Amino acid sequence: MEYQKMSKCWVILWAFIGLLGQAQNTPSDNAVLLKLLLNRFYAQEKPIVKNRLQLLYFYRDKAPNTLELWDGCRNHPILQSRLEAIKKQVQTPKAPETWDAEFSLLFAKENQYLKQKVQQPVTLAQFEKDTQRFGENNQRMMIVNQPIYLDQGYCLIKVGFYRSIEHNSGSFFLFQKKGDTWQIVDEFNRWET
Repeated sequence: MEYQKMSKCWVILWAFIGLLGQAQNTPSDNAVLLKLLLNRFYAQEKPIVKNRLQLLYFYRDKAPNTLELWDGCRNHPILQSRLEAIKKQVQTPKAPETWDAEFSLLFAKENQYLKQKVQQPVTLAQFEKDTQRFGENNQRMMIVNQPIYLDQGYCLIKVGFYRSIEHNSGSFFLFQKKGDTWQIVDEFNRWET
């Protein structure tokens, strides 16, 4: 009898912890994380005015996570104990999503200088059309995967840069929310082709 009560308490506790992790996955949290990434990668970009060539595009869709993400976290000291949670989220089917809601929140009333640099998110077809039109191989597209929220306020996001069949790169970012503030804890597993 006592064992059954304890089992029910543990089930309720784990369900609550699972819901807590999902509760962080809101457009406002995603928008703050996205702003941190955009500020980092668009810092050296120039605002797009008077038909200036845009060199860094932003991919509209939240790229789905793959087991590559899970594999890349196996040796990370903070993430080693969270590998099963990462794998579970990676393997859970998700409906396709875009970054539209986060862009609306981020650029509705502020961050206009950053918006001049980022412009509108694009599809792969739009990016390829622009790169073919200009005939340059200096344009890249920033691809941000779906965030993976973990316990203790951690969030994992893969960021990649697509240029062409060759010359692609990326890395993983680990964030942590302390109080009401998200911050980058680590950038790891950098790669290039």
